[in-house]
Amino acid sequence: MGLCFCLISCSSKSLKDQRAQQEIEYILEPGAQVDVEEGVATFTGTFPNEDKLKEAEQTARNIKGIKSVINNATIAHQIQTAVDTTSTTN
Repeated sequence: MGLCFCLISCSSKSLKDQRAQQEIEYILEPGAQVDVEEGVATFTGTFPNEDKLKEAEQTARNIKGIKSVINNATIAHQIQTAVDTTSTTN
């Protein structure tokens, strides 16, 4: 029974990490993820733009207990449609 307790307690996140992760997840856009473990917030997934990523990183840094932030996320590329201005209308 002692071994079972050790395995469960060693594999679960601390309450502080869980709370920090929930606070960060609250502001994340769909497609972006964060994992907090031992005070390290790691971002993955795709952010819609750099401003949203910077906001998430700053939010993480402002949370008590976050020691560092790792960014493994990507920024979605803005797709622009070309408009043909040379065509004539009949």
